[in-house]
Amino acid sequence: MNFSNYYGRLFDRIYVTSDVTEHPATIRATERLKSLPLHVIGTKKDIPSEHRNSRSLFVTSPVGNTVDRCPGTRGHLCCNYLTIDLYIGCGIGCSYCILQDYLNFSPITVYVDTRPVIERVKRLARINSDGVIRIGTGEVGDSLLYDPLFEISGELVKSFSGLDNVYFELKTKTDFVDHLLDINNKGNAVIGFSLNPQGVVTGEEGTAALIERRLEAAERAVEAGYLVSFHFDPIFRYDEWQREYFDLIDSIEERYRIPQDKIAWISMGTFRYTPELKDKAEERKIFLEEFVPSRDRKFRYIQKVRSRIYSSIRQRIEEHYPDVPIYMCMESDTLWNNVFGNNPYEIPKLSDIFKPVRGL
Repeated sequence: MNFSNYYGRLFDRIYVTSDVTEHPATIRATERLKSLPLHVIGTKKDIPSEHRNSRSLFVTSPVGNTVDRCPGTRGHLCCNYLTIDLYIGCGIGCSYCILQDYLNFSPITVYVDTRPVIERVKRLARINSDGVIRIGTGEVGDSLLYDPLFEISGELVKSFSGLDNVYFELKTKTDFVDHLLDINNKGNAVIGFSLNPQGVVTGEEGTAALIERRLEAAERAVEAGYLVSFHFDPIFRYDEWQREYFDLIDSIEERYRIPQDKIAWISMGTFRYTPELKDKAEERKIFLEEFVPSRDRKFRYIQKVRSRIYSSIRQRIEEHYPDVPIYMCMESDTLWNNVFGNNPYEIPKLSDIFKPVRGL
């Protein structure tokens, strides 16, 4: 990768707090972006207000909780996923990105010191030795968009590789996996790919990688010894939605030959949005369907539409991958019963991964 050409188009400047100027990841990134102005500061408050935007790269150390529960959403079942804040913010520019609502401090932020994360995850692994811990870095930013620049994720893959009950996931809309392929001990590391038909990618997903490039990256990851996961989230309803999603699902096995035993899980989630997000978006077709407000203030497709979408997507996936765990993201117990006939805690393939993690 030509770092200067690619990331030089994304950023105008770099701010680094003085406590991480000598960190290897900081040195790697600043060397690769040496054409950009570099400012050493005390805290994020020292960034001028006019530079508090996504054209600034802010490199620092983590504060507060380094590992936490997925925030979930009121009135909907949560899969008890754990999150690591590593890369905060995303420059891909998806029209539907809910981060536009949640991130008030706008510079792209990178926490380069992974030691607190590693210590906390190892402790949780000991406390929960009788269960499975799923944890990932893709909650508040793409896990791999900036990782070739810093090469932090590989440190976590190697550190967690000896923890048999930890599944560490890197979620992405990129195809940036090559810098991770040569790691010898991958443990249960999972590289997760967000998937949508190419028409949705072109219309709504900014500079995200083409779907064929993401699936080619999934092929390379599997060949290198990783598990992979796929996230059909958000799923959009439009005239040809079923045919295009079915074609995409079929291609995972038929064209890209991803074997069942290499897929850790597959998730589904339909398009949802906050009122604020719609106010910020242009008058786009994705908002023109019939939506209803939910208990968490987000707007969703009406229940019978969501049930039909999930049921058909689930059935198509199971035609290819009957043994892979499939779950819905942030849906009500009513939807779970409509689509799966039960809640996830009572479904054998899902009960382990939905089990709450102790010790947080």
